[in-house]
Amino acid sequence: MSGFSPVASASQATSTTLTVAGMQAGPTPFIAKLTLDASDSTNLETIKFTIAPKPGSLTRALSATYSKAYLQTRGYVDATAKRIIVPIFGLYAAYTNQVTLTYSFRDASSKKANAVIETAAFDHPPFDNPNVIQARTVTKQLSYDYILVANSNSTHSPTIIDTDGVVRWVGFDGVANHYCAFFENGVYHFQGTKLIRMELDGQARVVADYASESAVGFSHNIDPGKYGMILDVNTTAYVDSVHFEVDGNGRILKKWNLAEIVRAAMIAGGDDPAGFVRKSNGDYGFASPSDWAHDNAVTYRKSDDSIIISSRENFAICVDYNTAAIKWILGDTTKAWYRYPSLRKYALTLSAGSVAPAGQHAVSITQDDHLLLLDNGTPSAHHTPIGVRRLYAAGRKYKLDLDARTATEVWTFDNNKSVFSPFRSSIYEDAPFNYLVDYAVARNPDGSTRAEILGLSASGQKVFDYSYPSPAGYVAYRSIPIHLENLAFGPPTEVSLANISARSEVRTGDNVGIAGFVVTGSGLKKLVFRGLGPSLKVNGEPVVGRLMNPELELFDNSGHRLQSNNNYKEGNAVGEIKNAGLAPSDDREAAIFVELAPGDYTVILRGVDETTGIGLVEIFDVSASSDAKLANLSARAFSSTGDKVLISGVILRGETSTRLLFRALGPELKAQGVLEAHDDTLLTLFNSEGAKIAANDDWQLAHNAAEIEATGIAPLDSREAAILAPAISGTYTCVARGKSDSGIVLLEAYQID
Repeated sequence: MSGFSPVASASQATSTTLTVAGMQAGPTPFIAKLTLDASDSTNLETIKFTIAPKPGSLTRALSATYSKAYLQTRGYVDATAKRIIVPIFGLYAAYTNQVTLTYSFRDASSKKANAVIETAAFDHPPFDNPNVIQARTVTKQLSYDYILVANSNSTHSPTIIDTDGVVRWVGFDGVANHYCAFFENGVYHFQGTKLIRMELDGQARVVADYASESAVGFSHNIDPGKYGMILDVNTTAYVDSVHFEVDGNGRILKKWNLAEIVRAAMIAGGDDPAGFVRKSNGDYGFASPSDWAHDNAVTYRKSDDSIIISSRENFAICVDYNTAAIKWILGDTTKAWYRYPSLRKYALTLSAGSVAPAGQHAVSITQDDHLLLLDNGTPSAHHTPIGVRRLYAAGRKYKLDLDARTATEVWTFDNNKSVFSPFRSSIYEDAPFNYLVDYAVARNPDGSTRAEILGLSASGQKVFDYSYPSPAGYVAYRSIPIHLENLAFGPPTEVSLANISARSEVRTGDNVGIAGFVVTGSGLKKLVFRGLGPSLKVNGEPVVGRLMNPELELFDNSGHRLQSNNNYKEGNAVGEIKNAGLAPSDDREAAIFVELAPGDYTVILRGVDETTGIGLVEIFDVSASSDAKLANLSARAFSSTGDKVLISGVILRGETSTRLLFRALGPELKAQGVLEAHDDTLLTLFNSEGAKIAANDDWQLAHNAAEIEATGIAPLDSREAAILAPAISGTYTCVARGKSDSGIVLLEAYQID
């Protein structure tokens, strides 16, 4: 069943025997599991499988690499029995598959083995017999080789095909649902109010049930969001106009309700929304008059931290990610929405020669930051006037100039205006100018409908074109380019604080820089502290008024001083600090290396000989694998204006998501006897690129004030600021100041859940 190729010249590969001992069929012929007998798996790092393409195939080989740690978390490694299970997915059905296994070891040695997997036939009409309008040809290049097709014509949904038109994977949980996504190496779709994740290797689980969130079902898409996936939700109150952003485990990160967003804007603009925005009448069908918006897609735009919602009935509308304030609207101005001045004022002006979308689907942002969508040319079904009707569908790309308030159509694919697909459908860009087009309900001359999937290369040529009978329009609801040619599976690491810092004006006495932090968990945590001043720069220029000779002191929660340092080279752990890559660039700066047990600690930054200036205290976690965790930061200092504001930095590492809560306290300090504390505080949060992602004055006025209160640590005074925001791995910076020119503020950062 298997045979080894010549062994690479390294000892761990040579000394470890791995033999393919058996094979177990998966829930469909596209999945199998190989059993390996292993003499010793101690030094094994990864196992990679590669499925050889069929003769004549023009796709790249389907391949995936598993870390041993990932296989262990999935229960696929039995060290006692010396057995390893290797899942293989993407096999050809009814075929003798040639599979290559590559074993890699800690010492960088590797070796290969070959396995043969025979698979049964699989009946999956109409995908197993496409009408080949144009076969993929060798002369045309394409950036993607695999396609996730959203379909619900059978309980084996969705479907993954390759660009040869061959089925390579199907859903196996018995649910027929055409709302799906490929996210974090898994396939997601819905059953009722439940979100299901199907692993490619044949296991499925319900990750969340949103019935308690007033959801009655879902519609259309699961789209990529800022941090996770955006779901289109039907609720007890609204049809097709509510959206949740969730992480891979189904936890809700953010909510938007387009009905409430538009209603508020109309009222603020002096219009009556009663005839436009409608609540659910209990009918969630396609023809329901409650379907006032028919939202069918959402995309996140990083460049201005916004989401763009496609409302088939009305327009494409952009709202701020955090505040949900409307930024602009793009759509057919002959439709009903344009008659309302409160909405009309947000309309972008189309440049000469550009065509407004009507009844569009599948909004997305392209590599060059343009708006891409599939313009179905469909009028409104539930508003009057209904707008234009075009008898062809077209992919359109718009360049947005928000300063000039214009949208310019810079690319169009109308397929010679030959395809009329009034509903559903999609177009997406993979690599720059590599597109995948899906016509979900293309009309045939005899009145019947077909689904058609085609690829476009960067040169503008069709690379392949396949069609399938689709009498109800659910064979290819939409199609998404995905990459299965080099997947990597590692265990998801929980997001944790890797670094926390605070920069402030360091004075004397009680007004030095004070930072508090917490170590949680068990065991010891290795930390490096730095007190910087002479090396501080902004935009390459030294900070004026910086602290020229900083000193650090570390205290436990009983006030006992654990360590202190003036010049880092005079400390007793210079080697550890250098090995961590954290030696300060100026010898006058301070640094401490220490191992701390769980508890509360305080580090003080002051100037030697009572000197003052702007200083930075940093805390680095240099033992990421420890069971102890770095948690929470508090920094108390003077905060005034310019470079003398209090700035906190947080670096997160890991693969899951979390929430960060920042608080800026002043009135609470004053109530505790800190007379120089600010009476009113302000917070601003920035991402790693320096873009402002949130701001707050009074926390009770925050858009998610209820969520802040639900944490149990909301500020006690309404004048104090707080920001609660979802976060993934990366760098975040929070600036705390007061409304007055100068005063003491306490800035706190908490990792929530």
